[in-house]
Parts: sequence; C-alpha cells; structure tokens
Amino acid sequence: MRTVPYVVIVLLVAALAACGRSPEERMASAVASAAAGTEVSVEKSGERVVLGSGDEAMTISSGNSATLPANFPRDVFLPGDYTIESALDSAGFSMVSLRTGGDVASLADAAAAFMKAGGWQQSMQAGDDHSRILTFQNERNVAALSFDRAEDGVVYSVQLSAAPN
Repeated sequence: MRTVPYVVIVLLVAALAACGRSPEERMASAVASAAAGTEVSVEKSGERVVLGSGDEAMTISSGNSATLPANFPRDVFLPGDYTIESALDSAGFSMVSLRTGGDVASLADAAAAFMKAGGWQQSMQAGDDHSRILTFQNERNVAALSFDRAEDGVVYSVQLSAAPN
C-alpha cells in the first residue's frame, strides 16, 4: 500500500475544505490532482470518494453522505448529539470529524471518563479550555481525540489506528 499518496490526498482534501467552491468541486479536484494511477469512484454528487478497491480502499465522505465507518468501535466516545462533517476510512486507519454543542472542557472530560471506563489507557492530554487533545490505547487501537472551540459549539475529531504489535 502506498501511504504517502493517501496522506497527500487527505491533506489536500482538508486544505481545500476552506475554499469557496462546493464540496463536490473541492473533493473531485483534490482526488483528480492527487490520485493519478489510483482507481477512483466519486459517488453521491462528490460527497463520497473511494480511492482504490478491495481491502486497500480508502473512503472519504462529507456532507450528507458522511457516516461513521462501519468498523467504528462502540467503546470510543461519541457525544449525545452531533453532526458528522467528514469521515475517512481505510485499512487500519479511520478519521471522523463531528460538530456538537457544549464546550471543550466538558466534552473532553466526559470523553476521558468514558474511554477510561471502557478500558482504554490514557497516554496523553494537552490543551486548555479552547482546544484539547487526548490520546488513548487499548489492545486493538490507538485513539487521538481532539476538541476545538467553534463559533457554534465544538469540533470533535477522532483518529483511530491499529495498535502496534
């Protein structure tokens, strides 16, 4: 699996999210620019892109088509009320960005308590009441949870990867 092109694609998609073009145009442009030589499927008006195929495929979704990856662990904190802004799912790696109400400190504290109660070991915490990141590990996964204050609540991002052997 070629990791560098996928990382470049993810970074391009994230960078283009701030552009003034529609989600469809941004996603299609990022894929066309960065994925030369990779099988690409654009679905749902550009809100869902699949790079590659089979076990090596990476799915990126945004807007109304964004959903939690099928293998998203049930023991990872999710707020009671949220909207999924984007999701990326690949073999051994998932990333989800959610928007929710509340404040950074309360959500991060609730997440830490939930994760610890589920058997996750916390390995790091940094930040303040405006932005916070927490990392956890269990026997299956490593999770990085980030909380950033937004005008209308909090942007909560989860990055999951397979735990090292």
